[in-house]
Parts: sequence; structure tokens; C-alpha cells
Amino acid sequence: MLLPVLITVVASIVGHRLFAEIVTRHEESCWRKKTREYYSAVARQSAVVRASQQSSSRITQTVQNKPADLESVQNSDRWKGWRRVGVKSIVDESPDCRSFVFAPLDGKQFPRFLGGQSILVQLSDPSGKPVSRCYSLSSGPDEPHYRITVKRVPGGKLSNLLHDTIRVGDEVEIQSPRGRFHYSADLSAPLNLIAAGIGITPMVSMLFQSLSERLDREVNLFYQLRDASNAPFLAPLRRLADSLPETCRFRLHVWYSRPSAEDVGYDFETGRITAEKLLEQLGHEDGEFLLCGPNEFMTELASGLVVHGVNESKVKFESFGGKLTGPGAIAVPASDITQSTTTGQSFQVQFSGSEKTATWVSETQTLLDIAEQLEIPVTSGCRAGDCGACIQKLNRGSVRYLCEPECEVEPGDCVLCIAHPTSDVEIDA
Repeated sequence: MLLPVLITVVASIVGHRLFAEIVTRHEESCWRKKTREYYSAVARQSAVVRASQQSSSRITQTVQNKPADLESVQNSDRWKGWRRVGVKSIVDESPDCRSFVFAPLDGKQFPRFLGGQSILVQLSDPSGKPVSRCYSLSSGPDEPHYRITVKRVPGGKLSNLLHDTIRVGDEVEIQSPRGRFHYSADLSAPLNLIAAGIGITPMVSMLFQSLSERLDREVNLFYQLRDASNAPFLAPLRRLADSLPETCRFRLHVWYSRPSAEDVGYDFETGRITAEKLLEQLGHEDGEFLLCGPNEFMTELASGLVVHGVNESKVKFESFGGKLTGPGAIAVPASDITQSTTTGQSFQVQFSGSEKTATWVSETQTLLDIAEQLEIPVTSGCRAGDCGACIQKLNRGSVRYLCEPECEVEPGDCVLCIAHPTSDVEIDA
């Protein structure tokens, strides 16, 4: 009697298997097919049937997954530097968003990560110059592969390289997953994930992890879109929400700013998410609130949540490059910026390898900003002190960091993307 119950429960938490099925089938079709027609075919193949074929030992192991913490994951089997991986599959999630699934080439498994973390990806442009960027992982932490979902950005070097040149079987270089954008280990509190557009990618990963840890945790996913015509992962998320048992407390809240006639008949709210409307739907201010999306979306919503009663320490969003401050900004807390500035001072910044020099005078300008202005070939990725791609030797002088680096920093090294000089400096670049 117990085994059928366990089978039913596990069938509800294998969201990533549903996504894997979608990946396989979608490779054989074109994104231009109507979304509803495509996913109605997927829906006919029950996730419950597939999951029921798993062994009872696997079922027990899955149900008893325990929450991972940042320290244990960061100290696991992470590798240093770049690692070549193969492109296992490519899927068009929407007209301008494409998923790339990476698999190991060296026979070694990928280390586990936390939902919300990102990896640094590097390719060479047509001239042979390396181009790198950080992308959030959209796969589940327990999957054997890594997946990123990339939106084509006009003028974006790496996003266009990935969309235009990478094919199944190609190889790219990546670095280990890193980052602090993740929910806490307290699984009893509600988890509120809030995304706009391509900001859905880390939320999908966190959702998979949360469902694998505890089915009865209250999890709310708010998804802001223009309409359903360009909505990465929306259809499978709806399918997943519909397939979960009533005892599961996951709820999907979809918002369309400009719904089309074809959207009629589906459950959604019209307009833009505001803190007041969001809390009205929730009915409480409890738990964590994690946001990902355009800068204005995150800053306004984070501030609004705090104004309407949410504890500021429970609001989080990732500020790449440290340009955003205020409630929820993870990369550069406002207090750190205040302590790190040197108002009214200027310092000479010398790049010995390139034989170029500039004067630092702006409190909003990092050493990486100066290097890029001087067209010095320095690799960069996260722009938040996480990936370590921009680390260079500091031959002389001293610096102050806008936030504590997440990457490993050897004595005498400098993380350019979060560094301000506190004296004249010489950098080996």
C-alpha cells in the first residue's frame, strides 16, 4: 500500500524529467508551432506513468532528499579554472530564448550546485578572441547535466555567438557553478519566487530543488510576461503545476502586461506585478522573496515589498556588476558601498603588461571598468566577484572590495570587477 503512494508522490516532483522530455521532443519541431498544440501532445504522456517505473529504492532516496547549504556545495567537487564540455542538446524555448545542455567530456560527473547559481561560459569570437559571460543554470541540481537558457540580446557578443554558431556536438568552456543567489535552508517558511522574462531561469532551478526537498512547502512562482507568445518555460510550468497533487503547495501566478486574444481561457492576471498586488494574492508577508528580471523590475518590487511590511533581510535579488543597491541587492549591499568609497580622491592605475595608464576618480568605476575603457584584453564574466574570471596580479598598491569575493583569491591577486583602488596601483595586465 505504501509503495503506490510513494510512486505517486515522486511522480509529482520530477519536474526536470518532464523538462527533459520536452527538450527531446522540441528538438524535432520548430518553435513556430503553436505553443498550446505542441504541449498538448506532451501532456498526453503522463509523468506519473514514467515515474512509476522507478525502483522503490530510488523512490525512497528521492523523497528523502535533504536541503543543501551554500558552504557544503561550495566545498564539494568544484574544479578550478576552465573545463571543456560538450553540447548535448539545444532547445528553442521561445523565439529569442534557447537552452544549451552541457555534458562532461572527461568522464567525471558535474558537481552538484544550488538552484539560483550560475556558470561562466566562454567561446572564441571569429577573430579568435575569447568572450565570456555568466548565465544562470536552469537545470535541476540533481540532474547529470548543466543547462543554461540564453536570450538573444541585440549587440550581445556571447548570446549571439551561442545562438548563431553553436551546434549539438560542439564544445565550449565553462567554470564551476558559483553565486549566493539561493533560498535559505529553512524549508518550513514560504518560498516566493518572482521573475520577469528571462529572469525565470534561476527560478526554474530553485523550483526543482525545492520540490525535491519537500512537497508540502508553500512555494509561489510569480511570472511577469508580455503575453504567451514569448514565454520561456511557461507551458511546462503550467503542466507541472497541474500534475502535482493537492497536498503539494506549489502555485504558479502568471501576469501578462499585454495579453493577446489567444491567451483567453488560460489563468492569468492582467497588468504588471506590484508589491501590493503580489502580497494581496499571497495573503501574507511571510517567507523569502527572491527576484530576477530587469533592473527596474527588481529594484521597484524589492523596495515595495519592504514598504508593505516584508522583512528587508528576506528580500533578495542579484545585482550583476554592483550597479544596483537597496533592499535585496546581494552583490553590493549599500553599507559596503559607503564603507568602500574614497570621496574626493584620485589614484593612478597602471597596467604594466599593456603599458597603459589611467586616473581613477569615480566612485562608481571599478578597475575592470578602467581596463575595458583602455581596451585591455581582460576576461570578465559575472561582474560581481563570483566567477574569478577577471582576477589579475596586483604588483603594487592596495584596493578595497565593494563586496566580499565569492571566488578564490590568492595573495597578491585582485578581483578587478569589484575593486576600487585606495592608492596608486599597478596591475599585471
